[in-house]
Amino acid sequence: GTSQNAAIRRLLHMSVSDVSDDVRRAAVMSLGFVMCNQPEQLPGVVKLLSESYNPHVRYAAAMALGFACAGSANKEAHALLQPLMSDGTDFVRQGSVIAMGLLYMQTSPGSTERVKTFRDTLLKIIADKHED
Repeated sequence: GTSQNAAIRRLLHMSVSDVSDDVRRAAVMSLGFVMCNQPEQLPGVVKLLSESYNPHVRYAAAMALGFACAGSANKEAHALLQPLMSDGTDFVRQGSVIAMGLLYMQTSPGSTERVKTFRDTLLKIIADKHED
C-alpha cells in the first residue's frame, strides 16, 4: 500500500512488456496491492489494462480493482468491472464477478441501487445452468 511511483511504473512496464502471461497477470494484480491505500486512483491506472487484448491482463485488472477498492462501492471501479462481467473469456467473467463482490462487500442494498442490481445479476448467473 505504499503507492510509490517507482513501483507503479515498474509494474506497469512489466504488465505490458513481459512475454509471459503469468508475469503480466501478477504485475497488474500487484498494482491493486501497491495502491490499496489510494483506491480512488487505481481505476484511472488500470482503465486501459481492462481493455487489453490479453484476457490474463483483463482478469488481473478486475482483481486489482477488487483488492484495492474492496468495500468502497467505488463508481469508477464499478464502471470498469461492469463490461468485464460479460467478457468473451470465462475466467475474465469469473474474476470480474469476484471483484464486484469485493467492491460491494459490507454495502447494504439501500445505500446504492448498484448493489441491488449486482445481487440480481448474481442470482441470474447462479440460476443459469448453461453458463460457462
